[in-house]
Amino acid sequence: MSELLLIRHGQARFGTDDYDRLSETGQRQARLVGRQLAERGLHVDAALTGGMQRQRHTAELALVHWDPAQTLTTDTGFAEYDAEALFTAYLPGVLEADAGLAARREEITRDRRLFQKTFEAVTRAWIADAPRAEAVGERWDAFRARVQAALDRLHREQPRDARVAVFTSGGPIAVAVAAATDAGPARTLELNWSVHNGAVSSLRSTRAGWRLTGFNDISAQHAAGDPALVTFR
Repeated sequence: MSELLLIRHGQARFGTDDYDRLSETGQRQARLVGRQLAERGLHVDAALTGGMQRQRHTAELALVHWDPAQTLTTDTGFAEYDAEALFTAYLPGVLEADAGLAARREEITRDRRLFQKTFEAVTRAWIADAPRAEAVGERWDAFRARVQAALDRLHREQPRDARVAVFTSGGPIAVAVAAATDAGPARTLELNWSVHNGAVSSLRSTRAGWRLTGFNDISAQHAAGDPALVTFR
Protein backbone atom coordinates (compact mmCIF):
# COMPACT_ATOMS: atom_id res chain seq x y z
CA MET A 1 0.00 0.00 0.00
CA SER A 2 1.44 3.35 -0.99
CA GLU A 3 -0.66 5.82 1.00
CA LEU A 4 -3.09 5.79 3.91
CA LEU A 5 -5.45 8.72 4.40
CA LEU A 6 -6.87 8.96 7.91
CA ILE A 7 -9.97 11.16 8.03
CA ARG A 8 -11.55 12.09 11.32
CA HIS A 9 -15.33 12.10 11.42
CA GLY A 10 -17.23 15.37 11.27
CA GLN A 11 -18.54 17.08 14.37
CA ALA A 12 -20.87 14.83 16.35
CA ARG A 13 -23.77 15.81 18.62
CA PHE A 14 -21.86 16.74 21.76
CA GLY A 15 -23.94 16.95 24.92
CA THR A 16 -26.83 14.88 23.59
CA ASP A 17 -27.99 11.34 24.32
CA ASP A 18 -26.94 10.29 20.81
CA TYR A 19 -23.35 11.46 20.36
CA ASP A 20 -22.73 8.94 17.59
CA ARG A 21 -24.47 11.10 14.99
CA LEU A 22 -23.17 14.02 12.95
CA SER A 23 -24.37 17.53 13.65
CA GLU A 24 -25.29 19.76 10.73
CA THR A 25 -21.80 21.25 10.97
CA GLY A 26 -20.31 17.75 10.89
CA GLN A 27 -22.23 16.95 7.74
CA ARG A 28 -20.91 20.11 6.08
CA GLN A 29 -17.37 19.22 7.09
CA ALA A 30 -17.70 15.76 5.53
CA ARG A 31 -18.96 17.13 2.23
CA LEU A 32 -16.20 19.75 2.09
CA VAL A 33 -13.49 17.16 2.66
CA GLY A 34 -14.92 14.93 -0.06
CA ARG A 35 -15.05 17.79 -2.54
CA GLN A 36 -11.49 18.86 -1.81
CA LEU A 37 -10.09 15.35 -2.18
CA ALA A 38 -11.90 15.03 -5.50
CA GLU A 39 -10.53 18.39 -6.66
CA ARG A 40 -7.02 17.22 -5.79
CA GLY A 41 -7.53 14.28 -8.12
CA LEU A 42 -6.74 11.68 -5.49
CA HIS A 43 -8.01 8.28 -6.59
CA VAL A 44 -8.94 5.98 -3.71
CA ASP A 45 -8.63 2.21 -4.07
CA ALA A 46 -10.37 1.23 -0.83
CA ALA A 47 -12.41 3.01 1.84
CA LEU A 48 -12.99 1.77 5.37
CA THR A 49 -14.62 2.88 8.59
CA GLY A 50 -14.32 1.65 12.14
CA GLY A 51 -18.01 0.80 12.14
CA MET A 52 -19.28 3.72 14.23
CA GLN A 53 -22.26 5.66 12.89
CA ARG A 54 -20.49 9.03 12.88
CA GLN A 55 -17.54 7.53 11.00
CA ARG A 56 -19.72 5.83 8.40
CA HIS A 57 -21.93 8.89 7.84
CA THR A 58 -18.83 11.03 7.30
CA ALA A 59 -17.54 8.53 4.76
CA GLU A 60 -20.84 8.35 2.90
CA LEU A 61 -21.16 12.13 2.62
CA ALA A 62 -17.54 12.57 1.56
CA LEU A 63 -17.60 9.79 -1.01
CA VAL A 64 -20.67 11.22 -2.73
CA HIS A 65 -18.33 13.96 -3.97
CA TRP A 66 -15.05 12.06 -4.00
CA ASP A 67 -15.78 8.58 -5.36
CA PRO A 68 -19.50 7.66 -5.44
CA ALA A 69 -18.83 4.16 -6.77
CA GLN A 70 -16.53 3.27 -3.89
CA THR A 71 -17.72 0.47 -1.58
CA LEU A 72 -17.30 1.05 2.14
CA THR A 73 -15.97 -1.78 4.26
CA THR A 74 -15.68 -2.04 8.03
CA ASP A 75 -12.71 -2.82 10.24
CA THR A 76 -13.64 -2.37 13.89
CA GLY A 77 -9.96 -2.04 14.68
CA PHE A 78 -10.45 1.61 13.72
CA ALA A 79 -13.37 2.18 16.13
CA GLU A 80 -12.87 4.80 18.83
CA TYR A 81 -12.32 3.88 22.46
CA ASP A 82 -15.43 3.84 24.64
CA ALA A 83 -15.33 7.27 26.29
CA GLU A 84 -18.47 6.59 28.32
CA ALA A 85 -16.91 3.48 29.84
CA LEU A 86 -13.75 5.44 30.68
CA PHE A 87 -15.78 8.12 32.45
CA THR A 88 -17.67 5.50 34.44
CA ALA A 89 -14.45 3.80 35.48
CA TYR A 90 -12.16 6.75 36.19
CA LEU A 91 -14.27 9.85 36.87
CA PRO A 92 -14.81 9.09 40.58
CA GLY A 93 -11.04 9.00 41.14
CA VAL A 94 -10.51 12.15 39.08
CA LEU A 95 -13.12 14.06 41.08
CA GLU A 96 -11.73 12.80 44.37
CA ALA A 97 -8.32 14.19 43.39
CA ASP A 98 -9.65 17.55 42.14
CA ALA A 99 -12.05 19.38 44.43
CA GLY A 100 -12.56 22.14 41.86
CA LEU A 101 -13.83 19.68 39.27
CA ALA A 102 -15.92 17.89 41.85
CA ALA A 103 -17.68 21.13 42.74
CA ARG A 104 -18.68 21.60 39.10
CA ARG A 105 -19.59 18.01 38.36
CA GLU A 106 -23.08 18.83 37.07
CA GLU A 107 -21.62 21.23 34.49
CA ILE A 108 -19.18 18.78 32.89
CA THR A 109 -21.42 17.63 30.03
CA ARG A 110 -22.68 21.15 29.30
CA ASP A 111 -19.44 23.14 29.32
CA ARG A 112 -17.06 22.15 26.49
CA ARG A 113 -13.91 23.47 28.16
CA LEU A 114 -14.74 21.83 31.46
CA PHE A 115 -15.56 18.60 29.67
CA GLN A 116 -12.22 18.68 27.86
CA LYS A 117 -10.31 19.29 31.09
CA THR A 118 -12.13 16.40 32.73
CA PHE A 119 -11.73 14.11 29.73
CA GLU A 120 -7.99 14.73 29.65
CA ALA A 121 -7.74 13.80 33.32
CA VAL A 122 -9.82 10.66 32.75
CA THR A 123 -7.68 9.50 29.82
CA ARG A 124 -4.45 10.20 31.72
CA ALA A 125 -5.78 7.90 34.43
CA TRP A 126 -6.60 5.35 31.73
CA ILE A 127 -3.10 5.25 30.21
CA ALA A 128 -1.60 5.09 33.72
CA ASP A 129 -3.90 2.15 34.53
CA ALA A 130 -4.93 4.01 37.69
CA PRO A 131 -7.33 2.52 40.24
CA ARG A 132 -10.88 2.63 38.90
CA ALA A 133 -14.41 2.43 40.24
CA GLU A 134 -15.48 -0.23 37.73
CA ALA A 135 -13.84 -2.55 35.25
CA VAL A 136 -13.13 -0.87 31.92
CA GLY A 137 -13.79 -2.86 28.77
CA GLU A 138 -10.57 -1.96 26.99
CA ARG A 139 -7.36 -0.90 28.68
CA TRP A 140 -5.01 1.55 27.01
CA ASP A 141 -2.50 -1.08 25.90
CA ALA A 142 -5.32 -3.17 24.39
CA PHE A 143 -6.72 -0.18 22.51
CA ARG A 144 -3.33 0.72 21.10
CA ALA A 145 -2.70 -2.91 20.10
CA ARG A 146 -6.11 -3.10 18.40
CA VAL A 147 -5.41 -0.07 16.23
CA GLN A 148 -1.89 -1.27 15.46
CA ALA A 149 -3.30 -4.64 14.38
CA ALA A 150 -5.71 -2.86 12.01
CA LEU A 151 -2.81 -0.89 10.53
CA ASP A 152 -0.83 -4.10 10.11
CA ARG A 153 -3.75 -5.70 8.26
CA LEU A 154 -3.83 -2.84 5.79
CA HIS A 155 -0.09 -3.01 5.30
CA ARG A 156 -0.30 -6.76 4.70
CA GLU A 157 -3.49 -7.08 2.66
CA GLN A 158 -3.67 -4.02 0.41
CA PRO A 159 -1.85 -3.94 -2.95
CA ARG A 160 1.53 -2.26 -2.91
CA ASP A 161 0.40 0.76 -4.96
CA ALA A 162 -3.01 1.23 -3.29
CA ARG A 163 -4.29 4.43 -1.72
CA VAL A 164 -6.64 3.66 1.17
CA ALA A 165 -8.96 6.03 3.04
CA VAL A 166 -9.97 5.23 6.61
CA PHE A 167 -12.76 7.30 8.14
CA THR A 168 -12.16 7.02 11.85
CA SER A 169 -11.78 9.02 15.08
CA GLY A 170 -9.18 10.99 17.00
CA GLY A 171 -7.94 8.10 19.12
CA PRO A 172 -7.05 5.71 16.29
CA ILE A 173 -5.54 8.57 14.27
CA ALA A 174 -3.35 9.53 17.22
CA VAL A 175 -2.20 5.93 17.67
CA ALA A 176 -1.36 5.67 13.96
CA VAL A 177 0.60 8.93 13.97
CA ALA A 178 2.36 7.88 17.17
CA ALA A 179 3.36 4.60 15.54
CA ALA A 180 4.92 6.52 12.65
CA THR A 181 6.77 8.95 14.91
CA ASP A 182 7.68 6.73 17.88
CA ALA A 183 5.59 8.85 20.24
CA GLY A 184 4.87 7.59 23.74
CA PRO A 185 1.47 7.37 25.46
CA ALA A 186 1.43 10.94 26.82
CA ARG A 187 2.31 12.39 23.43
CA THR A 188 -0.29 10.15 21.79
CA LEU A 189 -2.98 11.71 23.96
CA GLU A 190 -1.77 15.19 23.01
CA LEU A 191 -2.09 14.20 19.35
CA ASN A 192 -5.60 12.93 20.06
CA TRP A 193 -6.69 16.33 21.40
CA SER A 194 -5.12 18.08 18.40
CA VAL A 195 -7.13 16.35 15.66
CA HIS A 196 -9.91 18.53 14.24
CA ASN A 197 -13.23 17.23 12.98
CA GLY A 198 -12.92 16.43 9.29
CA ALA A 199 -9.11 16.63 9.38
CA VAL A 200 -7.04 14.57 6.95
CA SER A 201 -3.76 12.97 8.02
CA SER A 202 -1.61 10.84 5.75
CA LEU A 203 0.89 8.04 6.19
CA ARG A 204 3.10 6.39 3.61
CA SER A 205 3.78 2.69 3.80
CA THR A 206 7.45 1.70 3.70
CA ARG A 207 9.32 -1.53 4.25
CA ALA A 208 10.28 -0.27 7.68
CA GLY A 209 6.72 0.64 8.65
CA TRP A 210 4.78 3.90 8.42
CA ARG A 211 6.07 7.37 7.61
CA LEU A 212 4.02 10.46 8.49
CA THR A 213 3.49 12.68 5.44
CA GLY A 214 0.69 14.96 6.66
CA PHE A 215 -1.19 15.70 9.86
CA ASN A 216 -4.47 17.38 10.74
CA ASP A 217 -5.14 19.09 7.40
CA ILE A 218 -8.31 21.19 7.60
CA SER A 219 -7.67 23.36 4.56
CA ALA A 220 -11.08 22.37 3.18
CA GLN A 221 -12.77 23.97 6.18
CA HIS A 222 -10.58 27.07 6.07
CA ALA A 223 -11.27 27.52 2.35
CA ALA A 224 -15.01 27.61 3.07
CA GLY A 225 -14.48 30.86 4.99
CA ASP A 226 -16.68 29.90 7.95
CA PRO A 227 -14.89 29.74 11.33
CA ALA A 228 -17.73 27.62 12.71
CA LEU A 229 -16.46 24.74 10.57
CA VAL A 230 -13.21 24.51 12.55
CA THR A 231 -14.09 22.29 15.51
CA PHE A 232 -12.60 19.68 17.80
CA ARG A 233 -15.88 18.32 19.20
